[in-house]
Amino acid sequence: MKLLKAFVRSDRVNDIIRSLEQGRAPGITLSRVHGVGYGYEPMLFTLSPSEYRKTLQVTKVEVVCEDGQADELLRVLVEAARTGSQGDGIVFVTPVERAVKIRTGAADGAALGA
Repeated sequence: MKLLKAFVRSDRVNDIIRSLEQGRAPGITLSRVHGVGYGYEPMLFTLSPSEYRKTLQVTKVEVVCEDGQADELLRVLVEAARTGSQGDGIVFVTPVERAVKIRTGAADGAALGA
């Protein structure tokens, strides 16, 4: 199994979800996060009386899938996330050693099913 962990522009999330669902992703987890560094080119500027900050709304998208699905899901995720501008994000693909579904006790690949 593989874990795709992507940090993407929040305004691209709907397209990413749609693409991953069409690619038969077994499940998708979304989290709002705040990125600092890594060459972000912030698109949203906020001004407060005490400070000037640049922020980019970022969402973490996580998908655990079978090894054979990883390349295709990576491809559709990247295509859906890409705007061509700096700050489009990054995807990490890592191995998943084990998975256990808490409700049923199903393990590994079987844990990814309903």
